[in-house]
Order: sequence, then structure tokens, then C-alpha cells
Amino acid sequence: MNSSRNHYLAAIAAFAIWGFFSIPLRALKAYSAGEILYFRILFSSLVLLVIVFGFKRNDLRKDIAFIQSFTPAKRRNVVLLTLSGGALLTVNWLTFIYIVNHINIKTASFSYLICPVITAVLGYVLIKEKMTMLQWVAVALCTLSCVVMGMNSALELGYSFLTAFTYALYLISQRKNQGFDRMIVLCVQVLFSFFILNIFYGQLIHEIPTGVTFYSIILGIAVLFTVLPLFLNLFALNRINSATIGILMYLNPLINFSVAFLVFGETVNSIQVAGYGIIVVALVVFNYPAVRQLAASR
Repeated sequence: MNSSRNHYLAAIAAFAIWGFFSIPLRALKAYSAGEILYFRILFSSLVLLVIVFGFKRNDLRKDIAFIQSFTPAKRRNVVLLTLSGGALLTVNWLTFIYIVNHINIKTASFSYLICPVITAVLGYVLIKEKMTMLQWVAVALCTLSCVVMGMNSALELGYSFLTAFTYALYLISQRKNQGFDRMIVLCVQVLFSFFILNIFYGQLIHEIPTGVTFYSIILGIAVLFTVLPLFLNLFALNRINSATIGILMYLNPLINFSVAFLVFGETVNSIQVAGYGIIVVALVVFNYPAVRQLAASR
């Protein structure tokens, strides 16, 4: 019982931490999204390399032996899925940082409200996962919500959709990439992300930051808002099913919305209230079967 409670607490802590991510990001608003992401990935890569080679060498050897047992075609597929995951995370993180610091936090929050619905649709299209009639109703409501939000600002909706779509596609791609230690896979993906960022170094970095405050906050982001919550999430998945994780995930955008309104004084107009109201109804409909299943299992 205590073990299960610890896993629930780990999941809650992970999504709660991500919910407050906009606060340290806003402290770096004077810097470009490219500069923030570049050094976030650099520091995260170093932290993950220490974890993998310091504490997961046995798991690394097992993963290497596992991939060597594959046929050449399957091995190429695994490599492609892993590296494409790193590319998708790069776009997702860059877009999210830009939205928080140069558009508004509530737009970033909306991204992760619609993300589970987009993930379900991509799962249906790409890997033939089944969807219930209630979920299709939720998809229709989510689409209506996006239309309403687009009436307020097509640009904000576009950024929200790009952020949600890239993370949803990342989740779907990684469902087909099973059997490996998740922390090691994440390390490879972050290292590949750093490789991509170096290709576009000239476009991302206009001037190398020199302030101690910048690097202190970036180190905090790498440890407290990247590696730690990812570790907690992986730990939670050892005992908690994905349906429960999917429900707990909504802590992230809910806290993000609270931070937007209470900390940074963002406001909403009548069109946005209608759009948010519709998406809330969509999420209730979408998650109703999972909530019933969770209640029945307790």
C-alpha cells in the first residue's frame, strides 16, 4: 500500500512541478527561446550522462545487447523511432518556451489540454488503436473549442496546436519503441536534440549569455524541471496504469492556468471563456470511461 502511495505521489509531484515551469521560464524572458533551449538541453545532457554512466551501466549493457539481437531492418526502425523522438521533443520544447515568454502562458496551457485528445486521434490513425463513441464526441467538442479559440487568435491557436501535436506524435512514436530503459532512451534523445540544436546554432544563439543568474536558472530548469519530473513520471509508471497517469496529467495545465492568472495577471475574454468551457466539457467526456474504470478498481 505504501509502495502504491509513493508511486501516486511521484506522479502528482511530476505534473505539479511541470505546472510551475512557466515561472523560471519567465525569469529568462530577456533571452531568446533558442538560447534558453540550447543551454537547457546542454545541461540536461550532462545530467543524464552522469545518471546513465554512473548508475545505469548494467541497464545500458542490456539495452545494447537487446538491440544487437534485432534484425538490421528492426534495428534501423528502433534507431529511427528514437531519433525522431528527440527531434519532436526539440520542436515541442522550443515552441513551448516561445509561447510562454513571447505570447502568453494560457496558450501554453491550452496546448496540454488538447494534447490527450490529439494523441488518441493519432493513435487511431497511425497505430490503429480503438476509440469509443464517447471519445469521438470529445474529439468533435475539442475541434469546436479550437474553432472558437481560432476566432480569438489564429496565431495563438496555431502555436497551441503545434505544441500539442508534436508532443502527441512523440508519445505515439514511443509506444512502438518498447523494451528499453526509458531513462537511457531519453538520454539518447536529448543528446540527439543537442546535435540538432548545434546544426542551427547560428540561428538560435545570437550572443552567448554571460550572467551567472542565467546559468543558475538554466541549471535549475535542467535538474528540477526536466530530469527530476521525468524520473518521477517513469517511477510512477512502474505501478500506475496509463489511464490514471492520463487523468493526473491535467494537473500540469490546471496549475499552469493558475500561475498565468494569479502570478502573471493574465486575463481572458468572452471568446476564450467559451473555448475553455467547451474543452473542459470535451475532457470530461473523453476521460469519463477511464474515471469509471479507476473508481471500479478501488
